[in-house]
Amino acid sequence: MTELAIAAIVYSDGVYPDRIIARAIEPLRAAGVPLAGALQVEPVAAGRDPCDMLLEELASGDVHAIAEHRGSEARGCRLDVGLLTEIGEAVLHSLNDEQPRLLVVNKFGKIEADGGGLRQAVAEAVDLGIPVLVGVPARNLDRWRAFAGSLAIELPATVGAIADWLAHRGLPSVTADETSAPARAA
Repeated sequence: MTELAIAAIVYSDGVYPDRIIARAIEPLRAAGVPLAGALQVEPVAAGRDPCDMLLEELASGDVHAIAEHRGSEARGCRLDVGLLTEIGEAVLHSLNDEQPRLLVVNKFGKIEADGGGLRQAVAEAVDLGIPVLVGVPARNLDRWRAFAGSLAIELPATVGAIADWLAHRGLPSVTADETSAPARAA
């Protein structure tokens, strides 16, 4: 286990770094570096519902709709906790079987802050010596710090900061002129 085995991408509530993370890990994917974890991806359909949330399980490439479909009159989104649990189990399995070089967790959300979701995968990856890249919304920062302690460094939500961290771990990263990518607002 190494010091600062985890990079926490701290972001403002409502501004998700999924595009930034995706851009930063693109060189790893292009080089065929084995990855574990999950990253939110945008639906391609125009006129999509705000609750259309897709999560890609990085080891398998499977994409899952993670919000419950509650009808057009529903207010607010509700995550499918059962499906998130299944994805978490698949990620844990991939840590031991796929020999990934990086674990990516798109969000240390309420479920992780409460002890579920991909939280166990983060702990397992650190125990296995696998670096972890995780998005942490400002509202969960105190709970994140209590969980990660001195094992994490906090980075701004920029491709350049992530690329530097990846490069220091011997992982392919984008070049300095490729580091501009906007965050996605909610």
